[in-house]
Amino acid sequence: METKTYTKRENARRAGVAAGVPAELVEITVHKNGDDVRFGWKQMEAPEPAAADAVVTTGKPKKEAAPKVERVEQNGVKRPKDGGLCAAVWAWLDAHPEATIKDAKAAAPENGWNENNVACEFYAWRKFNGISRQTGDNAPAHA
Repeated sequence: METKTYTKRENARRAGVAAGVPAELVEITVHKNGDDVRFGWKQMEAPEPAAADAVVTTGKPKKEAAPKVERVEQNGVKRPKDGGLCAAVWAWLDAHPEATIKDAKAAAPENGWNENNVACEFYAWRKFNGISRQTGDNAPAHA
């Protein structure tokens, strides 16, 4: 009986699995005829069951999921997680609530922040705190 052969290893493995053989028990066979190479498959013998106390793993150990940190949300904006650069900008803004965008951008180089990120965080911080417009107290004076 002529065994069926395939042009790719993947096709031979797929045929073995389709025949009901578990993927780990499909053995790929190589059939050469001159320059022509084709692939077949056969079922390997099942390995002996491991001792009851031995544990066999076939993959990487799973990482434990980090605990979910609840972030405060106000006015549709979530406060950044502690420890990042965004949180550092927010902490600075909390300490300087009367700061303008110009003040915040001026503080960026001395703290190692990107000025464009500071601008984004400034406006997110204002929205979080419900500051929508400058009031008469902190509005710039017009000549």
